[in-house]
Amino acid sequence: MRGIVTCSGLIMSMAMIIMIHCVITGNSIRRTEVNHGLDTAMDYAYDSMRDVYADINFTQYDESRRNEIVTDLMHRFCEVLGTRIGSDGNIEVRLIYADLEKGLFQIGVTEEYGYSFGNKRKSYYYEKTYSFN
Repeated sequence: MRGIVTCSGLIMSMAMIIMIHCVITGNSIRRTEVNHGLDTAMDYAYDSMRDVYADINFTQYDESRRNEIVTDLMHRFCEVLGTRIGSDGNIEVRLIYADLEKGLFQIGVTEEYGYSFGNKRKSYYYEKTYSFN
């Protein structure tokens, strides 16, 4: 009887250690996947947004078209970002700063994603400043 209790205790301890290891490893892999995916997707969306920015005729630029141009640029950024993100998370994009004359855009992206154990959710925030000049 003592051997059975000892063996079952040892088996339960090993099962708990393996389960904890798998959860920690899975969370780390998921966080790295979201981090790398979001970074590369933002860079690719920036390149696409840069193509739209290059097509804008700034010789006839006036302040009344500013909101329209920024909206078009951000729409293109969000469209490309949405197609390049490979995860199933919820993405929120915020334009923090935009200066069309200098070609500066500061964009913040938050991705909320779930991970395996306990059906919990975490979020990752990435902010970048892009210059078109």
